[in-house]
Amino acid sequence: MDITIFNGHQWSSSVMMFICGKGRDDYLTGDIIIPEKNDPMFRTWKTENHMVISWLINSMTNEIGKNFLLYGTAKEIWEAARETYSSSENISELFEIEAVLHDLRRGELSITQYFNTLCRHWQHLDMFEIYSWNCPEDTVLYRRIVEQKRTFKFLLGLNKNLDEVRGRIMGTKPPKSQRSIL
Repeated sequence: MDITIFNGHQWSSSVMMFICGKGRDDYLTGDIIIPEKNDPMFRTWKTENHMVISWLINSMTNEIGKNFLLYGTAKEIWEAARETYSSSENISELFEIEAVLHDLRRGELSITQYFNTLCRHWQHLDMFEIYSWNCPEDTVLYRRIVEQKRTFKFLLGLNKNLDEVRGRIMGTKPPKSQRSIL
């Protein structure tokens, strides 16, 4: 597992996927109870806890991993790493994503590469959205607005030689059900 922390959200998602796949996510969530030292199950818990700790540490860069070597449980490392690197209120990280999206153009990228790059950044941006909506209809409307803005961004980033295609896409009208909402 070779995951470098450059983005706490991406790191935590990737690591959780890996550890869930190994059936050891209960060591991160705290669902597994630490047995007493004289309990015969303590040795098994200790072995598995250290295995999960090694997965966590090895998923980090050496510079970051050093900070977590002295923690006693995988859960402690998980919580400390998430708190340090996965803050949904990290304004500088949010600003950086928005800046990349603002400046991103297709350029030499294929359409597929350009679209996938946009989607990756949008997914990252979505992780920062922690809105609590009172009304389900507001959630649906908000998602449609975001979708429309993202469509515009995609089209704006296309090369000039695709102006005709962009014009044809913009000339189409949304289905009647969408027009009444927008």
